[in-house]
Amino acid sequence: MQVSGKQLPLPVGKWIIAADRASDWNDKRYGSFGNIRSMVLARVVDGQVDAMVEVNTNTQKTANGWGLAFDCARSDLPSALIRYSDGWDGSCYFVNHTVLAGNPTPVWQDAEKFLANKGLKLSRVWLTAGFRSVSKTDVLDVRYHFAPETRGIAPEKVERWEESAWMSAKLQNDPKRRGWAKAVEDWAVDYAALLDRGLKDQLPKSTAVVMPQPHDAAQLEARHRDLLKSLRHASSNAAMPGQLAVNDEKDEEAPEEPAAEKVQLAPSVAEMAAVKALSYRVIVSISHLFVNYAWTGSPIQTAELEVLQIIINSAKFYVHEMVWETYFTGVPRGDLGRIVDFNYIGVNAG
Repeated sequence: MQVSGKQLPLPVGKWIIAADRASDWNDKRYGSFGNIRSMVLARVVDGQVDAMVEVNTNTQKTANGWGLAFDCARSDLPSALIRYSDGWDGSCYFVNHTVLAGNPTPVWQDAEKFLANKGLKLSRVWLTAGFRSVSKTDVLDVRYHFAPETRGIAPEKVERWEESAWMSAKLQNDPKRRGWAKAVEDWAVDYAALLDRGLKDQLPKSTAVVMPQPHDAAQLEARHRDLLKSLRHASSNAAMPGQLAVNDEKDEEAPEEPAAEKVQLAPSVAEMAAVKALSYRVIVSISHLFVNYAWTGSPIQTAELEVLQIIINSAKFYVHEMVWETYFTGVPRGDLGRIVDFNYIGVNAG
């Protein structure tokens, strides 16, 4: 599908355009990017919306780049990966779930009204695969939302994102949902590469995209056990001289389920500024010791100067970092260090 000079690869099926309009996104911290076009497409199966595609893309080329999506760097999702980040160019994807709650965006208001008029049913909670492909001039931000109900998974009536059974930690004890999340993750690997070519309008005419298919729960459990068993074998084979190898009989025992990984949040700007001030001060203080002693010739005066420099200069460095990050984040940069997110359907974070 042609979208503002780019190609959107769509899986086979009956897709209808539920909404197509200018986005309400407007973040002046990142400069002017021209109009953002937002679209919602729906795939209908037996009177039920089986999947939706949410698209955000630019209608005018820019010279400041776009950066990657915040969700691609999160650690609380079933899957998130930055495929590459090279200067202006980048590509990433993630797997998450979305709850249709919160303040609806204008494009979703249009889409919801259109689908309701068609008498089509919508899920409350969706499994989402998000993609971002960027260059210096263009961006394709695409999110696929898959309805669990049409895939044999019971619907949910949760009000908050963190209450859903699709939470990463809860998937460990839910083979059916975990199998579907794994299938979408495997599908996302190939789709991300297609989207990169679509951004450049270079998709071949013969391109065929299929919908992700959920893994069999029993097969997924077997793969999970085999993986854990292979890891145990690897650790026992790597025993240091003098250590006892693991008894082969123990390998037949059921492996313990790994504990849910604790969510690690990225450090704040203030924390990073403090760490940078400390590391910078260590290097500078060592060099100042020699310079101060060369000028004063006195160990006592050298120590006094060093203490004053550590206190005063560290404070100046920290304040400078905080001021720059607070008031000058909108300065254009030729890299992917910044994050330019749009307004999306529903709620996808706690």
